[in-house]
Amino acid sequence: AVRPVLLYGCETWLLRVEDTRRLLAFDHRCLRNISRTCWDLRVTNNEVRRRVLGNNGKSVDEVMKLHRLRWLGHVLRMSEHRLPRRSMMTSIGVGWKRVRGGQTKTWHQSMKSLTIGLSHVNRCRLPGWGPYDDRNK
Repeated sequence: AVRPVLLYGCETWLLRVEDTRRLLAFDHRCLRNISRTCWDLRVTNNEVRRRVLGNNGKSVDEVMKLHRLRWLGHVLRMSEHRLPRRSMMTSIGVGWKRVRGGQTKTWHQSMKSLTIGLSHVNRCRLPGWGPYDDRNK
């Protein structure tokens, strides 16, 4: 019952690699506590996950990807005036200034990187996701 609470709302999270690593570490710590496996026994995380969740138990990052893809399917089926759909199709304005340093990844960019692996032709062709689709907005 820890995972649903841990992953509540993960469909819209913008995670860095460090955040994902921390979520994985917390999940594995909880699974080790549930299975009463000490870290000094040198049991792999995959083995602990298999003991607790069964053979088809997925890691937290795999579950988050599935949740995000499910939410993306809902958003793509929404009408154009709905706020989640509009927020997905927006881009940076012309006069907007960017902050110094590395730019945070937008939800749109994270969905692009998530769906790249789904197609054999480098990327799925989704409306509004092409390189020239947002020029006339």
